[in-house]
Amino acid sequence: MSHHRINDSGPLGDARLLDRRQSHTRILFVTIIVIAVLYLMKPVVVPVALAVLFTFLLTPIVSLLERTFLRRTGAIILALAIAVGGLSLGGWWIYTQFREVASELGRAATSGHIEEKLKFLRRSTGGTLAVVERTLQRVAESTNDRPERADLKVKVIPDRLTIDQQYGKVAPTIEVVAAGFLVIVLLFFLLQDREQLRDKLLRLAGRAHLTVTTQAIGETSQRISRYLLTIALLNIGFGTLIGVGLLALQVPHAALWGVLAGLLRFIPYVGAVLSAAMPTFLSLALFPNWYTSLAVLGLFVLTDQLLGGFIEPLVIGHRVGVSPIALLLSAIFWGWLWGPVGLLLATPITVILTVGGEFIPALRIFTILFGTEDPLEGYLSFYNRLLLRDRPGAIAIADRQAESETVEEMFIDLFIPTLTFAQEELERKRISTANDHFIKDVIRELIIRYGDRNAGIPDPERHIVAVSVAGERLSLGTLMLTQLLRTDGYSTDYFTDLPNEELVAFIAEVKPEAVFVSCANNDHLDAGYELLQLLTVNFADLLIVAGGSAFASDREKAIAAGATYVPTTLAEAKEDFLARRKGTRRKSGRSLTFSGTRFRVPPPA
Repeated sequence: MSHHRINDSGPLGDARLLDRRQSHTRILFVTIIVIAVLYLMKPVVVPVALAVLFTFLLTPIVSLLERTFLRRTGAIILALAIAVGGLSLGGWWIYTQFREVASELGRAATSGHIEEKLKFLRRSTGGTLAVVERTLQRVAESTNDRPERADLKVKVIPDRLTIDQQYGKVAPTIEVVAAGFLVIVLLFFLLQDREQLRDKLLRLAGRAHLTVTTQAIGETSQRISRYLLTIALLNIGFGTLIGVGLLALQVPHAALWGVLAGLLRFIPYVGAVLSAAMPTFLSLALFPNWYTSLAVLGLFVLTDQLLGGFIEPLVIGHRVGVSPIALLLSAIFWGWLWGPVGLLLATPITVILTVGGEFIPALRIFTILFGTEDPLEGYLSFYNRLLLRDRPGAIAIADRQAESETVEEMFIDLFIPTLTFAQEELERKRISTANDHFIKDVIRELIIRYGDRNAGIPDPERHIVAVSVAGERLSLGTLMLTQLLRTDGYSTDYFTDLPNEELVAFIAEVKPEAVFVSCANNDHLDAGYELLQLLTVNFADLLIVAGGSAFASDREKAIAAGATYVPTTLAEAKEDFLARRKGTRRKSGRSLTFSGTRFRVPPPA
């Protein structure tokens, strides 16, 4: 098999390098432009993003309601009414609850509980708080030292506000109301015409990309819907646990803190921390002891760790396919770009980009950066660990793959590509000879380990011999082939550096079905050909398999020297051997006992 490789040097390599640099420059330029547009067009983009998010939320409800007499329009109106009414009533309830909390905090400020705790902290911190207290006292005294002036009767005449000033006062309220109205209207039309919008996207993609675009839209919709449903259930559970726990601790307004905990937890990572601040501070102000405050804080920490550390990695990570680091970085970026709304939209946007990269080549970078799957192919990750001389890490990767694959699949999918890639890198002088030796030694060890682990019961009547030419170890290809035959019940003897006359005597005694001769070094080819000729002369009917890269470099010459055949691939070699063995000479009356002098090197264990 010939291998053609394009040299990275020369005019063609320089052109490729220039194209790669220009591509990276274009990607960077487009990224900056997109970020600037998203920031500058925030008043328009944010309502659209919220409308799309609520579309994913309400689509299952609308699909269920429109099967009734309401039809689509009635179902959408009812769903929107429920959503808007629920949010409005919930907001009003939260507002009234906070007014009561504010009044309770005002009464608690006069109870002296906070002052007592500050005194305790001042004693325990060795005067750190006392320094702050003295500084504040000096500022207050400096203010009181100012000369008093006689009371003056002042009549305040308010200035007449201009139209711009009047608008400036009500502008934030108007913008919020307008944005909310825009979200509701846009949400109605997105739900009403969702199939038409999907078909328009498919038409924009064109007929050539119809299948890919359809799969991308369907997969994205399903993943986001699954995420929203799952995270909503988890947050409801979080809020319920917090509310019940605070109620047991007799913290006032436990229901309010449970609702806020569930809502704020939609903000990745920081939401749980924010939800714990207010009830912890309230318990400090209302309760004379420290235990209740510590219990409240511990309740939030333990509950969040239970969900975030154990349940979410199993549920959310599996359903969404986005790594936790990607979610955290996404929350930081979108929070910086769009504020609190960006924190809420961070995960859905990340999911859309990750899933889109699986179907759209231009977004492939997001799938690699954000996805939970290993960014390197199995054998490249394995090769990377070997290159770093991380033997335990490489073995761990192989063991994980061995749990789901057969020994033959392991050899073909993991070991052979790794060895091929390492040989190419060695020829390019990108790795040292020491690296190559380390890679081959670890793989040799793993081949023997998996071969021993999966070997069948040896059948004395099915016997093969594997031997290398003088000065060499068995090639890894020959070793893999013979280990695969062991899984079929073949008993195998391995020899290295065995004199030719002793090898001939041993073969004459045990009468194996086949002999596997290995030669991997071209400098030893003459000795390899002589060994093939010797075996052919002494055993005319013996099946001789010539393996190793040296024999493979000139198969015709190896066959002319006496080899029955020279394997090309591992799978073909095994199938060819099992097909040919029916024609080999049957063994009879042979003894498996041989003297230790003939067995120079014990079989690998």
